[in-house]
Order: sequence, then structure tokens, then C-alpha cells
Amino acid sequence: MEKQPLISVIVPVFNVAANLAQCLQSLLDQTYQNLEVILVNDASYDRTGQICRDFTAQDSRVKVIQQPTQQGVAVARNVGLAAAQGEYVTFVDGDDFVTPDYLAHMYQQIQAKQADLVIGGYYELDEQAGNFIFYYPAGEVHATVTPTEKVLQQIGNNRIMTACGKLYRRNLFDEVAFPAGRLVEDICVVVKLYTAAQRIVLLDESLYCIRQRQGSTTRRLYSFQQYQDTLAAHFELVMDYLVNGYDPAPAFDRLKYVLDYYQWYMQQQGITDSPIYRQVMYYAKRMKALKEK
Repeated sequence: MEKQPLISVIVPVFNVAANLAQCLQSLLDQTYQNLEVILVNDASYDRTGQICRDFTAQDSRVKVIQQPTQQGVAVARNVGLAAAQGEYVTFVDGDDFVTPDYLAHMYQQIQAKQADLVIGGYYELDEQAGNFIFYYPAGEVHATVTPTEKVLQQIGNNRIMTACGKLYRRNLFDEVAFPAGRLVEDICVVVKLYTAAQRIVLLDESLYCIRQRQGSTTRRLYSFQQYQDTLAAHFELVMDYLVNGYDPAPAFDRLKYVLDYYQWYMQQQGITDSPIYRQVMYYAKRMKALKEK
């Protein structure tokens, strides 16, 4: 039997002791066995480090890289990529988890469709409500080779604009890195990867579970840095569409959505007498004028 190629699973972790064991066990329970799990501990100060060490002692496929200071998810992913030995890579957040067939089903599609990248489906666990939220009918699996332009038209879809829940050929990252220091790091990186890929598969199957928990980075409230990073990322997004020759309308729509959201949020919070709000209004008005031309 032909040996399965190595898949590198990169898991940045920061203070996720409550959920990390479930995440790691879901990776070690994969039906696809030829994998390495690269944990990048971003200077956690809870029990995350001890849990990482426990799993390295349990399974030689688990490796830990200890960051001396907290540098953020983007740097942690870049560190993981530099250490990765696999022909393929995937990213999993330390408080999420995956189904046993997560790697096997995406690898099957890469092989069957001769693809460079598979975008898997996801479901969510609302931790506060204790409910799972599914987006794809159980038992129905659809895998479609999708032109890059059609993928880019869906940039507002959560599974399209995040780095997790996908299987990539490692060489797609030869000229792409996550932007250090940004709170919003995924959207511009995945667009660069989509434009670099020759064939992309959309796999409509619930393989990756996103845990929505109180205090998670996906639920952060407004902050000055988040606003700055989000706006910068979406301006870069528009530029990526333009320089690669794709219709920029979906990127402009996404930028408009972000501006509208911040305008609404700052009005709700009563922070309209601020330079940030005036900047939001400046761009929002010009986006509106651009649409009306």
C-alpha cells in the first residue's frame, strides 16, 4: 500500500487549558494516522503548557514550540509553518475540535480532484447555550472543484475567510505569511492562498467544530487595535482582488459591511465624538458615493 504523505497540523495555543485536551484528543483520534501536531504555546500562563507536555509524552507525533513572549496567533502560525515537515498543512485553534475523518476526507478530495486546497465545512458549539449549530444536512456530502473567482465571490462566508478548517499543500505558503501583530490575520492570507492555488475544492461536510465561548478572540468587543487591523485588512483585501485581476465587488461589499458595522457599534456605545468614528464616516460616505456612480 502506498504510504500516506505527512500532514502537519498547526495549533497555536494561548490560555486554552479548559478545552485543549479535547482539541488534541480529536487530532490523535484521526483515522488518517500519518500526521504531526505542532503546538505553538504563545506564552500561556494557565495549565496550557502542562497539557502540551502531557500530550507530547503520550504520543510522539505531538511536538511543542514554546514562545518566550506572547506574540499573537499570526506569529504562532508562522512559527508552526517554519517547523512543519508535512507535504500538507492545516490549522486548528486550540479551543476547537474536529471529527475523526477531518483529515482523511479532505485528503481524499485533494487526491481525487488533484487539488491544492480543500475548504472544509464547519459547525459550531455555542458553549453558553449548550447547543450545536449545523450548516450542512447530515449524511449529504458534496465536493466541488470551484474556480477561484467563485470562491472569492463568497468572501463574506465565514468558512471562506478563515484559515482553519482547510487542507493546504505546504508549498502554497512559500511566498505567503501571516501578518505579525494583527488581530485580524486570516482574511488577506487566505485570499493570497486562493489566488496561488491551481485547483480548489469546496467540501460541504461538517468536519471542524468552532467553539464559541465567552471571551474568545472571535467574540472580542470593539477596540482601537481591532478597528485599525480590520480596516487595514479589508483595504488590503480590495487591493488583492484588483492586482490579481478579479472583480473587486465582493471585496468592496465586505469593506462596506465592516464600515457599516463599526458605524452602528460606535453609535450604540456613544463614542461618536472621536477621531475613529469620523474616519469611519469618511470612508462610509465615500463608499456610498462610489456605489452610486
